[in-house]
Amino acid sequence: MTTTARTPRRPAGQRAVTRRRRALLAVLAVVAVAVVAGVALFGERDGPQDATAEPRPVETFMHIHGVEVPAWAPDEVYVSTHQGLIRIGADGEWRFISASDHDFMGFRAHPGEPEVFYSSGHPDLDSGVSNPVGFMVSRDGAVTWEPIALEGAADFHAMAVQSDDGDVVYGWSGGLHRSADGGQTWEQVPAGTLEQAGGALGLAVHPGDPDELLAATQVGLLRSRDGGRSWEPLLAGVGVTAVEFVPGDTERLVAYVAEPAQGLVSSDDGGASWTEVGWALEGDAVGHIAMHPEDPDVVHVGTYGESLYRSGDGGRSFEPLAEAGVPR
Repeated sequence: MTTTARTPRRPAGQRAVTRRRRALLAVLAVVAVAVVAGVALFGERDGPQDATAEPRPVETFMHIHGVEVPAWAPDEVYVSTHQGLIRIGADGEWRFISASDHDFMGFRAHPGEPEVFYSSGHPDLDSGVSNPVGFMVSRDGAVTWEPIALEGAADFHAMAVQSDDGDVVYGWSGGLHRSADGGQTWEQVPAGTLEQAGGALGLAVHPGDPDELLAATQVGLLRSRDGGRSWEPLLAGVGVTAVEFVPGDTERLVAYVAEPAQGLVSSDDGGASWTEVGWALEGDAVGHIAMHPEDPDVVHVGTYGESLYRSGDGGRSFEPLAEAGVPR
């Protein structure tokens, strides 16, 4: 997999519609292949590990379903995959650390409680957990997991946690769901506009307002100010595959636009205007963005093509940490 850093050529919104459609269709084809492959291979993973066993070195992995750099572990990167949960330590070593090889979807770190993670997805078949797993919590650094709600009923491919206290959680599984108590109980939100857009590819909650929600979709970036009930466009007419707030600045956003020569974009005014950062992928798209909790120049992105990249200059350039499912 190769990456190309490009100088933005024209402002967003002035490119040909046919080119946009071709680019978006190509990205959505990659997404579809990843989903189909995940379904086809479900059940072929190894059985659960002993929770006391040493973490295993990562030689290869399948699918990236989430990337997190927790506020309480800023020197570590956690990557959720089809085959288990990976931790990349400060020493750069990759290890599978989860005691069960679940297919971890919608993976998020708790913003304030050390060692606490949230996830969803599909179970290791020997784990005895229902499929889908619903909403799971780990309280030991992503080693062991407990389903606490929606077991057998929900598979959150996109999830977001409000950073004030971690109690407000949103998830997309055939509809928008919201929890106000850390995932113990859930309500389904009537999010008609988001449903008409084909659902959420990515979600992000405003750090200071649990009712302000961003959704990356195949038809643009949407914003809700009422907990997901009504929506307005922030980026329209382009496929947006990922979005995140920049820690420490509630007006700064980073998103990925699945269009050649556009790619990573940023906003300093809450989404009113956007600037192309100057980095885009060819034949792939960013599915997950992890902003460093202390340094806004450090950005990690995971792609649909099973690659992981790191930037130290705010996203203008990236170095590959893994390509096509193989750590470097």
